[in-house]
Amino acid sequence: MKPFISIVLLSIISLSSYADEEYRITLLRAAPGSLATLIEQTSEYKESKQGNVSIMRHSQGDHWDLMILEPAGKTPLKTKNYSEIADFQHSFLAKSNVSWSQIRPKANESDLFHIEMFHAVHGKAQELLKQRKMENAYLTATQRKANVIFETTFGSDVDSFTIGYYKDLPAFASMPDLPSEIFSKAATDAGFKSRDDIGLYLRQLILSHQDTLATRVE
Repeated sequence: MKPFISIVLLSIISLSSYADEEYRITLLRAAPGSLATLIEQTSEYKESKQGNVSIMRHSQGDHWDLMILEPAGKTPLKTKNYSEIADFQHSFLAKSNVSWSQIRPKANESDLFHIEMFHAVHGKAQELLKQRKMENAYLTATQRKANVIFETTFGSDVDSFTIGYYKDLPAFASMPDLPSEIFSKAATDAGFKSRDDIGLYLRQLILSHQDTLATRVE
């Protein structure tokens, strides 16, 4: 193989390894008395997809009961119809630089998910994504798990959302036993003015957001 061709192929491989992956997200709210049936049917759908689906159940019960996350595939707009047992169904597309091969084991090993869905201030959607990446850097530097960041590409007024994957509630709620100066340095290293600025900066960028704890559906 000629050297030039080899360099081009290596460049393509390198770029593809950092390419965003497209996901389909489906939100479902069960019709009255149909939640158990809805869970059963979504579980059957997951099995039909050889497990290439993550199903999360809203623990508080909002405008949706279940969130289905899956690779968009070759037919991203083709979704299973649950209208007979769901009085709300909405699907949309989002992208992430975290691949399904990375997400799937996280989903299978976690029993609790922290889902945050954001509506950005007009013109601030990209800055919001930057803030989420900065916060991931802060979390990692303080010995906690980074969230998976998704950017909506089609079909929803949610500009972006994140999912945190945890074994259980104590794992989500616990804080590492570190000196306060470690937290402060991690915040400034990530690009925040201070540790206190993390939440304040986020609030400048969002009109609203939904903060959800969900559990795994097999």
